[in-house]
Amino acid sequence: MNKKALSLVLASAVAASVFSGLTLVSADEEPVTISIYQDKYEIDEALKAATEAYTALHPNVTFTVESSSSGDFYTQLKTMFASGQGPDIFSTKGSDDMAIMAEYMEDLSGEAWVEFLSDAAKEAGTIDGKVLGLPISLESYGYVYNKDLFAQAGIEEVPMTISELAEVCKKLEEAGIQPMSSNYADWYQSGMFKFSAVISRQEDPMAFIQALNDGSESLVGNEEVANLAAWIDIDAGNTASPLNTDFNTEVSEFGTGKCAIMLGGSWSQSSLDDIDPNLNLGLFGLPFSDDAAETKIYTSCSPFWSVNNASPAKDAAKDFLNWLAMDEEGQKYLGSEFKLIPGFTHIAVDEEAIGALGVATQECLASGETYGIYSSFFPDGVAESAGNSINKYAAGVIDAEALAQELQADWENASF
Repeated sequence: MNKKALSLVLASAVAASVFSGLTLVSADEEPVTISIYQDKYEIDEALKAATEAYTALHPNVTFTVESSSSGDFYTQLKTMFASGQGPDIFSTKGSDDMAIMAEYMEDLSGEAWVEFLSDAAKEAGTIDGKVLGLPISLESYGYVYNKDLFAQAGIEEVPMTISELAEVCKKLEEAGIQPMSSNYADWYQSGMFKFSAVISRQEDPMAFIQALNDGSESLVGNEEVANLAAWIDIDAGNTASPLNTDFNTEVSEFGTGKCAIMLGGSWSQSSLDDIDPNLNLGLFGLPFSDDAAETKIYTSCSPFWSVNNASPAKDAAKDFLNWLAMDEEGQKYLGSEFKLIPGFTHIAVDEEAIGALGVATQECLASGETYGIYSSFFPDGVAESAGNSINKYAAGVIDAEALAQELQADWENASF
């Protein structure tokens, strides 16, 4: 074959690969392994499918994926970096939580997807003017409920006040239905969601956090802490065995129809679909008071995936994130296969994939009827210690007054 013919063949091959969305990989490219350590266990299978699709385009790149559902995720992540074994891609919740790990993060400000970040993603994923993470989803939490079990108990409306919540639980129990399954075995939900609700419900949450930091405000005597205690009385009191209920038990009991209500959100859709894709699901806020206007779901952009700035595979890791956000095939994972609402403005959301919980979240976001989520702004260690204090209250070890005092001490003893 002459040189001109050879050139035409090569040109045709390149054109074909570009047209089909494939990337030609040179046979002499060095093998690269990208390790991913992330805390959204519910997308583990879909993430592994995404890495396999990327490897099909880049045969020299392989992945190891570890997805954790443990409340010890951040402890383990810090231990990895302290021992010099940090993963190539890792997740954080953004904001102050991201700032704690910022020294290990590659600056991603120059990546092509940055211009398409949603406002919430841009705010939570930017530290000191640098974009340090790719957002995985816009998320919500509140109460997930089984509409069919509500109907079976003759309940026509979701409860919007704490009194109505107590009445709904009574009706469910009278109908022979376990009202709730709520996790008080682990600190994670209690610290990241239940205690966070106290902060979110303040008039100016960020100002309140700053005031707690400088000592000009206290959780002792705060109305929302008292509301939290009253709400836990109902939430834990209507769970079969709250101190023995961990995350997996909670999801299993709800997903198999053993209970009607659990704490969850848009992120719960995938796990529940794995159990029963035909569940008739709805979402409503946590009623902390008798003012219905105060009952809203909680939303934020989280988590973010960051790239280890000391990783020899960081260029390949950045390319994988860029593929997820900018390539048509990669986008289907963020917009559909992960069953999450992407934190980007240019990726279409597959409403069938995100399910009823995702659609409900989108509707609340569109209406503006939401609280923010501020756990990523807590000082280091507060979420865990506060979660343990809340679980002590649920166990009856301390009363409501002591709970407020312990939560205040948890904040004062945190690492600033």
